[in-house]
Amino acid sequence: MARLSHRLIATALATASALTAGACSAGPPVRAPGRTTITFWTMPFWIGRPNNLKHLIEDFNASQSSIDVQLTVLDWQTGRETIKKAVLDGRGPDVWLANNGLELDLLTAARLAPLDTLGYTAEDLGRFRPMVKVNEYQGRLYGAPLYFDVNVLLYRKDILQQYGFPTPPTTWDELKSTAAAITGRSAAAGKKVMGWQFKGMDDHLNAINPTWESFLCQAGGTLTSPDFKASTQNTEAGRTAMTYMKSFYTDRTSATGTSALNGFVDGEVAMFSFYQSVISDIAAGNEKTKGKWAVAPMPVGPKSGCSAVGGHSLVARAGLPDPEAAGTFMRWLGSPSTSAQFMEFHGIFPYDTAKVPRETKVVVDSTYNTDPSWAAITTQFDRSTPDLLLQDRHAFQARWDAQKADVVAGVDGRTPVDQALRSIDGKVGKELNGG
Repeated sequence: MARLSHRLIATALATASALTAGACSAGPPVRAPGRTTITFWTMPFWIGRPNNLKHLIEDFNASQSSIDVQLTVLDWQTGRETIKKAVLDGRGPDVWLANNGLELDLLTAARLAPLDTLGYTAEDLGRFRPMVKVNEYQGRLYGAPLYFDVNVLLYRKDILQQYGFPTPPTTWDELKSTAAAITGRSAAAGKKVMGWQFKGMDDHLNAINPTWESFLCQAGGTLTSPDFKASTQNTEAGRTAMTYMKSFYTDRTSATGTSALNGFVDGEVAMFSFYQSVISDIAAGNEKTKGKWAVAPMPVGPKSGCSAVGGHSLVARAGLPDPEAAGTFMRWLGSPSTSAQFMEFHGIFPYDTAKVPRETKVVVDSTYNTDPSWAAITTQFDRSTPDLLLQDRHAFQARWDAQKADVVAGVDGRTPVDQALRSIDGKVGKELNGG
């Protein structure tokens, strides 16, 4: 899931007040005469160009004679909780930005409107890629994806080539040996470069969640039992994944506390993995990174090459007086032609390109063909399944809090691996069983 911060978020937050024109997080909308007002709350997901969202809303309003959308932009640090609390309190927005996978308690409390009650037809829903299943609950879809994220391998071509590696690693064994060689040889040459960093073992602790879940998945592990009633990380797969990650720090290939992203941009980290939307941050390094890096699929683990999936969707509040108006806006903002624009920040196109209008397919195909990063991104996306996100929505907050503490402690050696995994299962299991 895209529960992340980026260097460019600071820019986005700085413009939020301009976007909202002083709007607060709650309160009655100002009704436009003769028009249905739809309140839309979001975080600034258009990385690097937050004003583009404002312009989209202006374009939609100008195209409508009976619908008026009022935009409120919230910050990434508090926005999701602000929305959730307001919705549960009955004073939330009509439409909002949600993480792919959706919030389980909003689903179980029937606070979200199924897409088929908002005017989405079977044809509309059938255009999405199969990964749309992450927004399914009890056989119905509740979220319309704007784009998907997937964990990929980011690597410095210049550094790998300098130390004799013309291609990126493709397996766990190759990743470890390549990283160890770069760390060791660079240190011996007098200018140490960390061969690898696990995102989340640094200044961005929240990132340990998609990082850990990717490696757990590759080891054949799951987050929960099939019935979602038990946490299942203290298993052979969990021990395999955490022991592997720990080995990078035990043998000093990696060092905790070093920023994966900043180190990568500065040429002090050779490789790391994260959601592909981090490409925008890497490109912002300009001359530090231009032409020096590339994207590859994740190195394949003992069981598979899967990885965590994220991204964002549009959802609507259940019980709206005019659900068709909300659906009209959602279908417009999340349409194939608009979603193609989100590929600018490397958001993965959520539609099957064989089922979209020809003019949109031309744009999408051209984007794929002009940026070599897309081949690796789409390969990785096709390796992944909805399973992790569907499991992750159960006791989500308890799991992400537990993993931030216990995975980091287990990997950096402060806590034995078995103890760290038992701790996660204990904390998450308690939540799964009603606290």
